[in-house]
This record gives sequence, structure tokens and C-alpha cells, in this order.
Amino acid sequence: MKVLLVFLSLHFSVAVFGQRLPVHYDTINQSQFLDLNGVLDYSSTSLFNELTSKFYRGGFISNDIKDASFDKQRAVNRIGIEIGGDVTYANFNIKLFKNKPLGIQFKAGYTIFGGAAYSKDLYGLAFYGNKPFLGDTLDMSGTDISFTAFQKFGFGLIDMKSKSSVSLNIYNVSKRFSGDFRSFGLIQQENGDSLDLLMNGEIEYSSSKKFNQGIGFGFDVDVKIPIDWQSGRKAYLQLKGDNLGFAYMYEDQMKYSFDTIINYSGLRLNQLIGDGALLSDSSNVLDSLGIKSSKSNPFLMLPGCIQISKIVDDMQLQKIQSFFGIRMYPSLIYSPFVFGGVDFSFKKSINIGASLMYGGFSKLRGGLYMNLKFDHLKMGLGTENVVGLISRKGLGQSFYLKFNPNFIFSLIW
Repeated sequence: MKVLLVFLSLHFSVAVFGQRLPVHYDTINQSQFLDLNGVLDYSSTSLFNELTSKFYRGGFISNDIKDASFDKQRAVNRIGIEIGGDVTYANFNIKLFKNKPLGIQFKAGYTIFGGAAYSKDLYGLAFYGNKPFLGDTLDMSGTDISFTAFQKFGFGLIDMKSKSSVSLNIYNVSKRFSGDFRSFGLIQQENGDSLDLLMNGEIEYSSSKKFNQGIGFGFDVDVKIPIDWQSGRKAYLQLKGDNLGFAYMYEDQMKYSFDTIINYSGLRLNQLIGDGALLSDSSNVLDSLGIKSSKSNPFLMLPGCIQISKIVDDMQLQKIQSFFGIRMYPSLIYSPFVFGGVDFSFKKSINIGASLMYGGFSKLRGGLYMNLKFDHLKMGLGTENVVGLISRKGLGQSFYLKFNPNFIFSLIW
């Protein structure tokens, strides 16, 4: 657990660009535009910031800090991080189809998506060791860990009127890790001189340090659908999918499969794991323990995102608009994420908004944002976790930005 937290926390200082709620939509005709969007979001159901911040800021983890998060643990807990971003350039002056109002677009971006679902007992073992649980059984079954990092480059078409678009992408997978513990238990005697370790599952990870480890193909799609809304007004639903595709890992992946019961007598737990310990990567030792090691080149589904939502229409004259929707990833560690909020047009050039959301890697939380809009420049700043930004008792951190510097085209041309 500590290793996972350190691994995720290493990415907190990265500056990035990806799309986040709410989506502001307009139908203004432009000959070309440039969009930069970014998000960094860490969240958890049960780990306070006063604990997780120690892994990337440093500092001593006291018993009080560990106890506070331990009391927060439930039977099933989640922790995860989403870092994503893309840069999109669209040009409507270049038309592949003469009779169609379609322009072309280019995309480049990257995604880091990872996390874990784990039990309260796993937290206890990771932060307190096995000594407090002598004579007890620790049940860590159902632990699921996943991490993928990849980059993309895409080419596609975009409709001039609706701004709906589709792009085909090629992906480079630079890192991945997965662990599935269907059964995972530790039974200890009260005197601590004997324990039974029950394991059923597998671990698979990148065995190469190369940046290019896998290649994938997929697509992004963004469709805006007009619907009838209140008082005869129109609103827009958006169906958005990012990174919907598959990849092949042509660099060898190490895979460990296990379905075994291991009994140890006269050993402490720290003698079983770590450098030079019994559970080291020795084929003879692993075979004797019922752990099979192999190399594989798997196909995998990319952690693509699908979001269906009512979006904010910048062309409306109303001061207040609602937005709501659902976001999903094809991963067991990420629960369906639902959100809803209100956007207020403070001035013609300023929008502020607030939202409530539930799911993903966390529970109920609130968000705030501000958008600034000018003729050739748009920018926005927000968070999906207000409490996490200001309190040590928050369950994560969230930050996202938007930047549309279209004034550069008037300077160039």
C-alpha cells in the first residue's frame, strides 16, 4: 500500500493539459482554433490528505495520522489518480469534402490513470505491520490494482456548425501495472511464530524500462445533440468518448500467477518480503511456493473515458444554466461518477459555477470554477474537490484548466 501511494504521488507536480466538467459550448464560426485542456485529480474514499501528502511533501507519519485514516476505512476502499491532457488544433479552411462543412483537426495528448480497490485489513497491514494482528485473520481478498501511462497523436474531422468531431488516434504505451488478488489472506498465531498466507490471483507489469513498450489504436468522439428544454429553449447533450481503443504490449511483460497456501514457522513477516528475503524473484523459490512466473505480450483495453452530460450553452441569454451528467471508465477500481451543478453568467465575459459529484475514486464532494471569455481568448480554472484544496481532512486534490489562445492566429496571419 505504501509503495502504491508513493508511486501515485510522484506525479503530483506535473503540469498537464485534458478536459473536465463543465463543458462550455458555443456555435461561433471560426476559421481555426486551438484548445488546451488539462486535469490533475487525486482522490480517495478513505485516506485523508494529512496522510497522503507525506508521500510527496515529506514529513513524519504519526500514529494519530495513521489512526485517523484507519478509522475512515470501510470494507472496500478506493484510491486513484487521473492525469490527462490534450492539445487540439482545428482548421476549417482546409476541407477534405467540398460540399460538407467539415474541417480537420489534429490532437496530441497523454493520460496517466491508476489506482486500487483494497480492504481495511490491507491498510492495517501496510501501515501498522503484522504485530497488532497476531492471533487474527487479515482478509485482503478483492484487492485490484491498475496503472497505465500512454501518449497519443490523432487526426480527425470536425463539423463547423455543431463542433462535433471524431479523430483516429495512435497510442504509445509507456508504462503499465496490474494486480488482481481474488483471494488474499494472512492467518497468524498469537505467539507470532507461525503464519499462513493464502493467495489466488496474478500480477503483471512492465519488465522493460523503455519509453516505447506498446502500440495502440483507438478514437475520440464528441457529439453535441440539441434537445428541447424549458420554456421552448434548446439545450445540448454531449456524448464524449476519449481514448476508446486497445493496445498491444510488444515489450515483454512479467507475469506472476499464484493459487497457493504458504505456511511459515519461526519467521517474521519482514523476513518474507524485501531485498534478500525468501519471497525474492528466484524461479526455484517461486516454484516451491506455487508461484508461476512467465513473460507475456498481452492485448489490453485502454482506460478510455465516456461522459454523457447536459452542457452549458454560451449562446444562451439566461444568466443561470444547469449542467449534469455521468462519467465512466472501463475499470473495476473506478465507480460511475455522477455530477450536477449550476453555471452563473456573472458578466458577458465571466462565468462562475458550483457542482456536486459522487463516485469515481471518492465519495460526495463539491467543485468550483471560473471561466473568462474574450473575443480571441478563453481560459478557465477549477477544482472538483474544494475541501481537498483547503483542508488536511480532505480526501484528495483536484485541479483543472482550460486555455484557448486563439489570438495567436490573428498575430500570425
